[in-house]
Amino acid sequence: MHGHGFTDDFRKNFENPETFLNSLLKGGEVIAELGCGTGFYCKYLKDYASKLYCVDAFCPALEEAKKRAPSAIFLCENASKTSIPSDSVDVVLFANSFHDMENKVEVVNEVKRILKKDGRVIVIDWEKKRTSFGPPEWIRMSEEEYIEYFKDFKLVNKFKPSEYQYGLVFIKK
Repeated sequence: MHGHGFTDDFRKNFENPETFLNSLLKGGEVIAELGCGTGFYCKYLKDYASKLYCVDAFCPALEEAKKRAPSAIFLCENASKTSIPSDSVDVVLFANSFHDMENKVEVVNEVKRILKKDGRVIVIDWEKKRTSFGPPEWIRMSEEEYIEYFKDFKLVNKFKPSEYQYGLVFIKK
């Protein structure tokens, strides 16, 4: 849960979802953000989703997230075992969260379960280098590590959400 302390204004200075989400999302899709924290992304995702699941194992964070996306479905659950129906989600988003998750292999298996055929996984995470803010370098993951975890998916896009982060888009095979 590194980075949950950023204010929205501070975070938007270096990571502004309004500048890249429209190129990644089609609109009218079922979206699940796994590890949503206090809902920084939920606030933007709600405008693209026909249904939005905001999932986090830290229940107090969801109370803040509910203020940002009141129409979303909030689940205080572990990302490795959600109550989201199988084959029901078009897009899964991990925004600065997967690196914190335990049982990453089980989380990937859960993503496989909930994603529709040809569903997409969008990853936004910190570059694996030292910065003056963000999670400690030792917990950050490289693009290559993500590619290994999502090896059963097809990498279809790379993008740059900020000067400190990278983005990856995978499709379920």
